Amino acid sequence: MSENLDNWIERISENELPIFNYTVNAINDVVSKDATSTSDLSQIILRDANLTARVLRLANSASYNITGSTISTVSRAIIYLGFNLVRDISMSLAIIDALLSGQVKEHALKLMAQSFHAAVQARDFAERRGDDAAEEIFIAALLRYVGEITFWCVAGEEGKRIIELTEQRGFSDEMAQQEVLGFTLDQLTVGLTCDWHISDLLHSAINKPQMGNPRIQDIVYSLKLSQKSSVSWNNKATLAVANQIADHINVKKDDVLTLLRSNADKAADVARLFGASSIIKYLPIDEEDIKDNGDEHFFDANCPVPDPLLQLNILRDLSGILIDKPDFNLILEIILEGIYRGVGLDRTVFAMLTSDKKAIKAKYALGKDNQNFINKFHFSLQTNNIFSKLIQSHQPIWVKDSQAKKMDISEDIRLVLASREFYLAPLIVLGRIVGLIYADRQPSKRKLDNESFDSFKHFVQQANQSLDYITAQKN
Repeated sequence: MSENLDNWIERISENELPIFNYTVNAINDVVSKDATSTSDLSQIILRDANLTARVLRLANSASYNITGSTISTVSRAIIYLGFNLVRDISMSLAIIDALLSGQVKEHALKLMAQSFHAAVQARDFAERRGDDAAEEIFIAALLRYVGEITFWCVAGEEGKRIIELTEQRGFSDEMAQQEVLGFTLDQLTVGLTCDWHISDLLHSAINKPQMGNPRIQDIVYSLKLSQKSSVSWNNKATLAVANQIADHINVKKDDVLTLLRSNADKAADVARLFGASSIIKYLPIDEEDIKDNGDEHFFDANCPVPDPLLQLNILRDLSGILIDKPDFNLILEIILEGIYRGVGLDRTVFAMLTSDKKAIKAKYALGKDNQNFINKFHFSLQTNNIFSKLIQSHQPIWVKDSQAKKMDISEDIRLVLASREFYLAPLIVLGRIVGLIYADRQPSKRKLDNESFDSFKHFVQQANQSLDYITAQKN
């Protein structure tokens, strides 16, 4: 890559669109680990309420959930759809959200509309060919113009110069980009997606579009169609591409246009699922025929509201996975998500006893600034404190005033928790305490209540029973 291209990638990731630096880099960190779990990815997703809502909507949509069974937790979505697919979807959602959150120019919105249209068409072509990784093709087509879209969202003087060269001096788009930037916007797309470790297939589609590989041709044909149909479905160029597609996917030429227009309608639904409703008016469809089904899974990550129905659905998710003999970690991930999103507690932590049983140390946490909280949540059990009392009593505790002398909560613990009241409960497996779960509403400063405490205890009880069950099955 040229030095200027490297500079633009850094500029976009760290300055112009900083959400890339957070979400995309966080997901990249997960991917680069030697050992990853659903919790690593689910914690990143759950930090962002909008991202959580979109992932769950997609997981429950007809495109992804052919069984129709409700998926209520991010952890379950990752298990059901697969780690790689949820990772790629989350990356795409974060990118699209970042692009749409700024001052988006009409040209960028049109390109994004073409990307969604092409992605839905390409996935359909792949499925008709029997490709077992059609979603990879969908993601590649969806991100085809990400470099160009991003550039036009942040372009200043460079953008004006490119327009001047193309409109007034007759330069081709690529010549103008090379003249002004020292690279093309296609190269920027490849550079960004390489930096984000996503879609090698897209790189091949850009660099070798003439390759006979049917997966690449799915993308190439879908992109040609989205470009031509944005002008009209009845012009010669669109009809010519449609005939090529008919041969490619083995569909009668008399029927192919109906199929392709139906896919364009589906692209509007997918755009809504991805939170990109603003691009729908640029799709080659009759917009009034597309229904908006609303957002059924939204929650406020900074102030989650108790949701009894969601609690039931999450507990049902937990019961459903026990048949598959899940591991210890997955059960705890679902329980924490239930306490966080279902019970409506701002922070929840699972902490394990250390191997020498002399301390308690956080392993997972959900809520605001969760990674920092994990790093600090490490306390001795060698002194008479709230945690050693919990281990001795085996009973859940609702601490209503952490500053009360009778609670034996030392200054170092108070400084870490920074919360006047909180819930604690032991995790017990076959009669032996292995750790605890902590929860509070410290970030939002909302009061705890009896109903939330009962729900918290119920989730911990379900965790204990589930862990008993899977442990007994293994022994």
